[in-house]
This record gives sequence, C-alpha cells and structure tokens, in this order.
Amino acid sequence: MKILATIRKELLLLLRDMGGLAMIFLMPLILVTVMALVQDAPFRDYQDLKFQVLYVNNDKDSLGEVFEHSLREAKNLELVTNVNGLSITKEQASELVHSGKYKAAIILPQNASKTLNKKVKHSVAQLMANFGFGDEVKDTVDNREIAIELVFDPVTKVNFKLAISNAIEKIAANAQSKLIIENLKTQMAALGSEQKKQVIDFSNSLVVKETEQPSTAIATTNSVQHNVPAWTMFAMFLILFPLAGNFIKEREEGSMLRLRLISGSSFPVIAGKYLFYFMICLLQFALMMAIGIYLLPKLGLARLSLGTNYEGVVLTAMAVGIAATAYGLLVAVFFKTHHQALAFGSVSVVLLAALGGVWVPTYVMPPTLQAISHFSPMSWGLEACNDLFLRNANTAAILPNILRLVCFGGVLLILSFVIYKSRETKG
Repeated sequence: MKILATIRKELLLLLRDMGGLAMIFLMPLILVTVMALVQDAPFRDYQDLKFQVLYVNNDKDSLGEVFEHSLREAKNLELVTNVNGLSITKEQASELVHSGKYKAAIILPQNASKTLNKKVKHSVAQLMANFGFGDEVKDTVDNREIAIELVFDPVTKVNFKLAISNAIEKIAANAQSKLIIENLKTQMAALGSEQKKQVIDFSNSLVVKETEQPSTAIATTNSVQHNVPAWTMFAMFLILFPLAGNFIKEREEGSMLRLRLISGSSFPVIAGKYLFYFMICLLQFALMMAIGIYLLPKLGLARLSLGTNYEGVVLTAMAVGIAATAYGLLVAVFFKTHHQALAFGSVSVVLLAALGGVWVPTYVMPPTLQAISHFSPMSWGLEACNDLFLRNANTAAILPNILRLVCFGGVLLILSFVIYKSRETKG
C-alpha cells in the first residue's frame, strides 16, 4: 500500500508538471517526426532518387547518340538537353551547374566520333601490319585525347561524382571496343578473306553479378527505421528530468523527511518512484512505436516495421526502461540541488545519445567512436531494436544487449539505494 501510495503521489505531481509532461511526451514526438522527415532523403537508396544532369552533345554524331541512349537508361539520372526550349552550350551548362541549379553536366567535344574513328582505324591498321597483314602504316594521327568534360556542383558529394565518372568511363570503353571490332572485321574483309562474317560480342564475357545472401531481414534501413527506435532511447532517458526534479524538490521542501518518518523505511519511497517512472518509460516506448506505425506514413514516410518477435520487443522496452529509470534515480539521489542534477543530466544524456548512434548511425562514425559507442546503454537498446525490426532476430540474438541493460540498471539502482541510505543515516 505504501508503494501504491507513492506511485499515486508521483502521478499527481507529474500531471501538475506541464513542463515535465512536455519533456517526456511532446518533445520526443516532435523530435522523431522532424528528424525522420529531415533524414528521409539521405537514408533513401540512390536508385530511388532522380538527379537532373545536363547533357551537351557537341559531337552530333554516332558517339553522342550512344552516350545519350546509355545515360537515359540509367535509373537515377534524368538527362536535360535543353533549357526553356533552347539547346545548351558548354558555357551555359557550366554556369547552371556552378549556380547549383543542376548537380552535373556532361559535355561531349566537337567531332568526337570522327576523331575516335580515325584513331581506332589507325591503331587497328598498325596492329594488323605488325602481324604481317597489310602494308606498314606510314601516316600519323592526332594523338591528343578526346576529352569528355564533367562539370560538378561544388557541393556535390564525392560518391555521386564517382558514380557519374564510372558510368561515363564504362560507356566510353564499350563504344571504343565496338569500334575496334568493327574495324578489325572491315580490314580482314579487305584482305580477301572469304569467310563468313560473324558478329563478335564481348559484352557478356565478364560481368559483375550481385548475389543476395539468405537473410531473415524483413525491412530496410530508412529514416523511420533508424529515427523511431533511436529517439525512443533518447526519450526514455529523459525520464531523469521529472524524476530528479520531483525528488530533489521533495527533499528541499522536507516532504521526503516526513515520508520517511511515516513509512519507517526508505524502500517503499524508492520502489514507488522507480516503478512509477518505469511504467512511464514503457508508455513512452509504446507511444513512439505508434507514431512510427500510424503518424509518419501519413506524412509520406515509410511505415515502421516491428518485425515478428513481439516478445523481444517487450523485453527490449522493459530492459531500456530499467536502465533509463535507474540512471535518472541515481542522478536524483547523487546531486543535492535541482540545477546540478539537470545540468549534469542534460549533458550526459546528450553525450550518451551521440555516442549511442541516436544522432547518426554508429557505422558512419570514426573507428574510435565506434569502439566507444559500445559502452553507451542507448547503443545496447538501439542494437536490440535494429536486430528485431530489421533482421527479425529471435530473443536469443538480442539477449546479450538485454542483459547489459538489466545489469546496468541493477547496478545503478543498488548504487542509488546505497547513496540514499548513507545520506539518510548522516541526516
């Protein structure tokens, strides 16, 4: 009854504390919604995005047509060959790209097809002569490179630049190899060969094929799958603000002393506070999951997938709640003033969130920070959620992180009780 009375008292205090309610319910809701919307594009695969790229074809011949056809087949590129109904010049394309209106421009030089044909024809004739087929080639050819210009927006990411450059190099290599084969056939026929001409195709000689490994994954990483569980961890650790605030306020006003005298033991007071805020943490978890499932899809984002191991989801929520509530209780017991507790609490929670992969996934962090992130309880909770939501893991797979969270919470809870008892004795 004493524990239930403490829980009822904490509920009344929280309901009167509009700032505390906003801190643990409204702010996480706004955070997860805003962050999911902001990070939607960076989390999407490049194949889902369309980049407008200017294409200036000064060649006006076969090579220019080959490039245009191949680039138009690219799923993530949208070729723009004219602006306002007018063809684009090299200078205009460079100006449009540098102004940030377009991501890149591809510029083919004049007479590229004719120059390439001459180069290939000369090289093939020279090769044939070296093997004793035909006369020695005495004429020379212009050895200057045929430069295909790529102009990028200064703020364009390196990965996008590499993707465009690799695509252009592949198209150029294919076009050049086809010309070499055609010239070989032509010059062999000129030597009087009566053999039937056959089409030689090297396109299938060496290919790159992606093989998907068997996996139990049922969802892909996106802004919703990252931000909802990540900011849920952050929201649950914010429980320290109302917990520490009410705890220290009662101690300063003398309410804690009167409660101790009435109860005769510290256990009901500590247990009641802990159980109440633990239940608030579970309520936070359920609310954040509901946002990911029902609210975010209405804003044009993906729907949160919880996997199929609902038992694991409940265990994860409880384990994070144990750790978060114990951390808040330790802060409340250890610090003597309201300002000290909230200052330390705010900084520490932000640090734990940053290191735990809440702000950005841990796999994009430097190696040193990745190693440090394994010591953040938010990282343990987030890894367990990712295993459940993305990999559809069983309970045994998340058990190590669950045990870390429970042990972390248990140690802090014992430490909180010891500190509280020691100060109670001194008092």
